[in-house]
Amino acid sequence: MGQDKFKDLRNGDVTNEEIMAAFLADKRLEGCKESTLAEYHRRLAVYYDFLKARQIRVSAVTHDDIHDFINAMHAAGKKNQTKKNTLSTIYVFTNWGVKNGLWTVSPLTKADFPVVVTARIHRLTDDQLQELAGWLSLLQENLRAAFWLMIGTGARVGEVAHLTAQDVTIRDGAVYVAIHDAKWGSDRVIPITEAQAAAIVWKYRQTVPVDGQPLFRLSRRTLQFYATKFAQTSGIPFHCHLLRHTYAARLTEQGVPITTIQYLLGHKSVAMTAHYTQSALVDLSGITPTIDLGEDTQ
Repeated sequence: MGQDKFKDLRNGDVTNEEIMAAFLADKRLEGCKESTLAEYHRRLAVYYDFLKARQIRVSAVTHDDIHDFINAMHAAGKKNQTKKNTLSTIYVFTNWGVKNGLWTVSPLTKADFPVVVTARIHRLTDDQLQELAGWLSLLQENLRAAFWLMIGTGARVGEVAHLTAQDVTIRDGAVYVAIHDAKWGSDRVIPITEAQAAAIVWKYRQTVPVDGQPLFRLSRRTLQFYATKFAQTSGIPFHCHLLRHTYAARLTEQGVPITTIQYLLGHKSVAMTAHYTQSALVDLSGITPTIDLGEDTQ
């Protein structure tokens, strides 16, 4: 792309919002998915609010301004991962500006990114899963089926909320789910790999008209509300995303290759999948030798 394309953005009257709009429009032309653009917009809006409050033009941002912004996110209680994601978007945005001659140098470098220390996430135990199954049996059919689909596929809660009846099909006796417009372009067609989940989801699917409406007639927020309700009722620190970790860990315990799990979860990298499988229960008995202690154990 040539610099002439953005010559109108170099005059003194252009606003920060106009520059952001041009960035998003250019990324759309490059083929970015709408879900990715929405994330870019949300993160840049936080950045622009910070600049607006301090009357800083985006073309005049300095390295010190970036550090003030990082400190502002920290003071607001933002998680390290949120800060990293926001700075990653700003990094893409500021380098786009340099590339197209809107400013001469990016005020943000990779060295400014916070070190993200991710806490180990433990999967639901088998007893906890059994308790969840009992609780789900008391819910209305659409809620029960939606949660079982997450148990049986590890799908993100937003992906489950956006499914339609057309997305759930039978192939050679197995239930498959087609996930579209997924986060970071992770569209995929995956089987429900847990037998009870497959039976429950398909039974519900047969009761729903093929009308293009959301399959479960539930929003992501509603599913998260019921997850919180279960956590409060059971005392288990539960949330929808924990089912995704649990799914990955259980597949690992079954010996499923990590690259297969990567595809099922829609991850961009095996490293991300490894983070999700870290809570798998590992049986070391097969590689642990025993010795004859005899009478003398000293």
